[in-house]
Amino acid sequence: MNLKSLIKPAICFVILLIIFFITWLIISKFRGNKQNILTEEEQLAVKISDMPPNLKPIRDWFVQDFDISAKSAICTEGEGVNYKVLFQENRNERLSIASLTKLMTALVVLENYDLNQVITISNDAVNQPGGQGFLKVGEMFTVKSLLYSALMESNNDAVYSLAETIGVGKFVDLMNSEAFKLGLEQTNFVEPTGMSPDNYSSVQDLVKLTRYLLESQPLIWEILSQKSFRVSTSDKNFHHEVLNTNELLEKIPNIIGGKTGQTDEAKGCLLLVLNNPKTQNNMICIILGSNDRFGEMEKLINWVNQAYRW
Repeated sequence: MNLKSLIKPAICFVILLIIFFITWLIISKFRGNKQNILTEEEQLAVKISDMPPNLKPIRDWFVQDFDISAKSAICTEGEGVNYKVLFQENRNERLSIASLTKLMTALVVLENYDLNQVITISNDAVNQPGGQGFLKVGEMFTVKSLLYSALMESNNDAVYSLAETIGVGKFVDLMNSEAFKLGLEQTNFVEPTGMSPDNYSSVQDLVKLTRYLLESQPLIWEILSQKSFRVSTSDKNFHHEVLNTNELLEKIPNIIGGKTGQTDEAKGCLLLVLNNPKTQNNMICIILGSNDRFGEMEKLINWVNQAYRW
């Protein structure tokens, strides 16, 4: 075999080696880039998890800002010094709050009444505007039963019955005194039910009130978390089933509790407290002056979950 006969196979072999080497380089580069991309994502997740609580959550600016038609809204997350505002719209504007008033009503009751005290329903109570009409003159209920009715079905008859026990004027004074002690500078009450447009607050003040109630009054959230409750008279006879006015219960996960409100002047109002499973912190979302309080609240919560990374 001479030299010339070996040249052609050698050239072919070298060409194959070159093709193989080039293919190997291309594949290695592709795999390396893909691995680097995954590593960067993993590194970002590690960086976020290692951040101090006061720097989280991180806003994802690829998600557009949320546009809400309600007059005012806010959403916050966190505890203590790590409390963060995630969304706000006119947070300090004074607006009528309708039956969100009943959160302050409940606070005054819990700080001044015996839950087992028996109250007799009066004629003035059953004639309250906006009442549910379930209570009758002369019927007797414990304070606790009336509180369930007032908070869950927003029964104005029950609220007035609670207030007139110590005098409606004195009761309202206590409501405003509590607001002053809590530093609610945009808040004022003229009656205990929420029917008056002169019961006003701001979403920022309502966050302060809610945070205080979460710390000090667990019974309120036990009541507001329930879909229904069987109310009995003071002699243990079943009276009627209370249905919660909050349509988002069992629809949105991790709800701790919420309160609804609706009048012609205030429009739709809604306050929700949720547990954030990513941090185990409380998330407080409030909407005032909405024509679609439940729909806008759902959209707000969905936006927050998309727009922030914990």
